[in-house]
Amino acid sequence: MHITRMEQSGAVTSVYFDQRSGVVDLLLTSDVHYDSIHCNRALYKKHLEEAKRRDAFIIDAGDFFDAMQGRYDNRRSYSDIRPEYLGERYYDLIVDDAAKFLNPYADRFLIFGQGNHENAVRKHASTDLNSRMVGKLRDNGSRCVSGGYGGWVILYFGEDGKKARSAFHIKYFHGSGGDAPASKGTIQTSREAVYLPDADLVHNGHSHNEYTLPLKRERIGSKGNLRFDIVHFVRTPGYKDEYGDGSGGFEVERGGHPKPQGCVWATIEVHKDIVSCKCTGDVA
Repeated sequence: MHITRMEQSGAVTSVYFDQRSGVVDLLLTSDVHYDSIHCNRALYKKHLEEAKRRDAFIIDAGDFFDAMQGRYDNRRSYSDIRPEYLGERYYDLIVDDAAKFLNPYADRFLIFGQGNHENAVRKHASTDLNSRMVGKLRDNGSRCVSGGYGGWVILYFGEDGKKARSAFHIKYFHGSGGDAPASKGTIQTSREAVYLPDADLVHNGHSHNEYTLPLKRERIGSKGNLRFDIVHFVRTPGYKDEYGDGSGGFEVERGGHPKPQGCVWATIEVHKDIVSCKCTGDVA
């Protein structure tokens, strides 16, 4: 399937496809922390290459940047900064480098959501890293947009993207709260299911945990027509490994544990008015 156009209005990004039947693959990511020395760039690049091969589109739910080495960040540590980012133009350097890294995949990205790391930079350094990077990718022909900390991506399917007969609703939210070492955050899905009744897929990140959890719903229409559908809850773990070999560092000292790195693939199948989805975690 091919995208005919994209529109953004407030928290909602609409993506129009040119067919009523076919398959759309999505690469769901978050917490890449691209500029961190702990980012598993090799694994991230592997997934980007696979997205290119599969003709998949990418939704990133925030914290693409780590950005903790700025002057106003109390977490900064010179031992954690990549040597190529040493300089007075720290934020410029990480944005320029990230855009250069992503340019071969610019046409694959749909949206970059904000995470707590990007929001910290906006608050303390008065610059929007995501918007700056998205601008560079759009200069290279990308349709991608900068999103919020939460929002919606709605995929519409119809001839030429004009007479859409079916849609797939994705709610993304970067995430909040702590690590949830026992539940991995799955308890939150019960809360989200209550206040997000129109979502077909809910994409969270933030905690660096991973799960794919489908829940079946019983629905009834205004004419008493009974039906069942599935809402998919996914949490993407990201690509940052702070645990290392477990011998030391902040994550070890706070009692943290090894976290997976990777993504979730969502395959959406459309046949006229029927839309189905399958989600699969891809972690290392």
